[in-house]
Amino acid sequence: MYGQKTRLSQQPQQATPGNVYPIKVHISGLHYRVEGVAEVIFADAVVDGKKLELYGGQRSHFLAFYKLPLGDYQARLIKDPHKPYKVDGTPMYQQYELVLPDNVVWRCTVTGFSE
Repeated sequence: MYGQKTRLSQQPQQATPGNVYPIKVHISGLHYRVEGVAEVIFADAVVDGKKLELYGGQRSHFLAFYKLPLGDYQARLIKDPHKPYKVDGTPMYQQYELVLPDNVVWRCTVTGFSE
């Protein structure tokens, strides 16, 4: 069974001054689902012109206090598992950090894409 330790007193991560978030992201749809004991978010998004599905496996206390609004955000790519292998053309499993309106960082992973 999948499990993730949750510390209810831990606050969501804030955007660090000096980090650059050059990628434009537009979130147009949300799907909240339950995985085990925690809620997760699947977001329909356009990232640099590509239609993607973003998965955010956030802690349940984060979702209780912050519902992700639709709209435009700034982001940065923090991990691209394909880069060391020189596989081009697929955004699958890339990880991004999106800066939300209250300066909270939402980490998400690409789990799907469409035309």
